[in-house]
Amino acid sequence: MIGKICHLTSVHGRYDNRIFFKECSSLASNNWEVHLVVADGKGDEVLNNVSIWDVGLQKGRFERFFKTTQKVYKKAVELNAQIYHFHDPDLIPSGLRLRKMDKIVFYDIHEDYRTQILIKPWINKYLRRITSFLFGKYEDYAIKRFDGILVPQTGMINYFIHLNKNTKFVANSIIIDDKFDLDEKDYTNKISFHPGTLSKERGVYNMVRAFEYLDKNELILAGPFESQQLLNNTELLEGWKSVKYLGKRPYSEIKEYHKQASIGLILFENVGQYHFAFTVKLFEYMYFGTAVLLPNFGDWIAFNEKYKCGINVDSNNPEKVAEIITYLNDNPKIKKQLGENGRKAVLEELNWGSDEKRLLELYDSIELRDL
Repeated sequence: MIGKICHLTSVHGRYDNRIFFKECSSLASNNWEVHLVVADGKGDEVLNNVSIWDVGLQKGRFERFFKTTQKVYKKAVELNAQIYHFHDPDLIPSGLRLRKMDKIVFYDIHEDYRTQILIKPWINKYLRRITSFLFGKYEDYAIKRFDGILVPQTGMINYFIHLNKNTKFVANSIIIDDKFDLDEKDYTNKISFHPGTLSKERGVYNMVRAFEYLDKNELILAGPFESQQLLNNTELLEGWKSVKYLGKRPYSEIKEYHKQASIGLILFENVGQYHFAFTVKLFEYMYFGTAVLLPNFGDWIAFNEKYKCGINVDSNNPEKVAEIITYLNDNPKIKKQLGENGRKAVLEELNWGSDEKRLLELYDSIELRDL
């Protein structure tokens, strides 16, 4: 073994794609001794040569913050690893304590938390701005003291690299393990698709309202609504008549809808961190050769200029969105070309094989300290 690593999360489940199937499994397959501490209440196990340790599930946000984080930290100390790699802002204090013990500590920043705080519904709207500011100051202070930082968006690099020179871009790219043949794709159909959590900020109203202006089109939505009230309100929209709502489904089933749909929708609102383009949803659309409607703001513009996988559109203009969907449906050859461009980019560049190399480079750059 090269050395002993301990990944820590107080929020994510043990089978989180980024944490377990990508990072932990890759490190284990490259001769590291890997441990993962979680808090999901499902017990201990060993999978993919990764030892998973469960400290138990706590209900409620505040219980998790005050009790779970302490349990995760206690188990981390008990495991006595050389490298600690944590995945939640709740664990920043634990990371700093481990760093004071002369441990190597990496902070994996899954989201731009300070901007996401500005749209969190559980934080009083009058307190969000000051909460975001204070968290940002604390996160900046901590980042300077860690041995390495990982970010999933190219747009996050310039800011964080000024605080910590050992900042690495490791995207939420996909693992290519499916034998999908692009010749199976029917670009003449009028099926649009969106998998994943549904919220106002993620554009559920934008998508459904566009279908008020479309006939003989189908919109397939797969994933949980952020709240029952949001689902109730969305069902009242005229465009709901064109929606096939699946609810939450296993990924094995989601893949089949990816294969069917000829248009993938990303109609985020320009709030929080939704100006960032490197999303799993986008990479999945591209891998399955699906033409994508993307926002016309933020990183989405440059991304599409480079990879030519879809059409940028004003997410908040349902008539324009419907117009672009109609244009693509009337021109299946253009849909196919956009789909082929996206698939080529994923197969050649935007896949976990590329990001795994950057992950391993980060670990290889560290001089291990004795236990």
